[in-house]
Amino acid sequence: MKIYDIIIIGAGPAGLTAGIYAAREGLKTAIISKDIGGTTNKILMLENWPGFTGPGAQLMKQFYDQLKKYDVDFIMEDTQKISKQKNLFNIQTKKQKLTSKTLILATGTERKQLNIKGEKELIGKGISYCVTCDAFFFKGKDVAVIGGSDCAATSAIALTDIAKKVYVIYRGEKLRCEEINIKRLEEKNNSEIFYNSVPLEIIGKNKVEGLVIKKDGGKQEIKVEGIFIEIGSTPLTQLTKNLKLKLDKEGHVIVDSNMNTNVEGFFAAGDVTNHPLKQVVVASAQGAIAAKSASHLIKQIK
Repeated sequence: MKIYDIIIIGAGPAGLTAGIYAAREGLKTAIISKDIGGTTNKILMLENWPGFTGPGAQLMKQFYDQLKKYDVDFIMEDTQKISKQKNLFNIQTKKQKLTSKTLILATGTERKQLNIKGEKELIGKGISYCVTCDAFFFKGKDVAVIGGSDCAATSAIALTDIAKKVYVIYRGEKLRCEEINIKRLEEKNNSEIFYNSVPLEIIGKNKVEGLVIKKDGGKQEIKVEGIFIEIGSTPLTQLTKNLKLKLDKEGHVIVDSNMNTNVEGFFAAGDVTNHPLKQVVVASAQGAIAAKSASHLIKQIK
């Protein structure tokens, strides 16, 4: 039976970087993921990665191309179950079972939903969680972006070049994104920001026709044909339930400065961890640290 030194679950910036570092340590390495790049692929324009400006998918391709130069097994499947027996981890996919001495969880996050009336019924009928994927379908139309993060702001900025009008709906008094993105958004003639506003209902029968918000103590309806929801993400930690990993109140894996979890041999990196700064550069750094920490542990065992 083949036993890997390191198995990495997830192939976003954290997982791919961990793979590069693990392979360079000469360790038997496998990466399990249903795709390459993760949510970074959905970044329209990445401007805060030193030395690179462009679509997130382009950067992830460069990561992947570099990693392919090393002896790493890529398993393009979903992980279904993780268990630990003595000092080994067993990973079950749909087609096979794999065993490893150490494990790095780099599964990232999934988009949160509003959970308001009309959302579930109109997903894919004017409601989207990915501007990169769906912006083209709203050319010349009025749309709304819900959220106040950097993702929300950059999505809204990108939409101003495609849509007729872009409304930004945010519950706070000021967008919580980089100042440069606030300035860019405010300079767009076809954008309008609704502060202190909460979405209540999405209107439409067979497609999105409008959005009802609560503002200044009253209700207001905005006529839009598209709604992009950018209200944050939920960490993908469902696979770890039977391992009794320590999680924070939001469900992120708690790690120390070396990406150790409370389970020996189990490391985590990227947006799935409790590090407060969710950025591509941070995820990559954590992936490197996790691989180095796992390598150190393996050498101790040997």
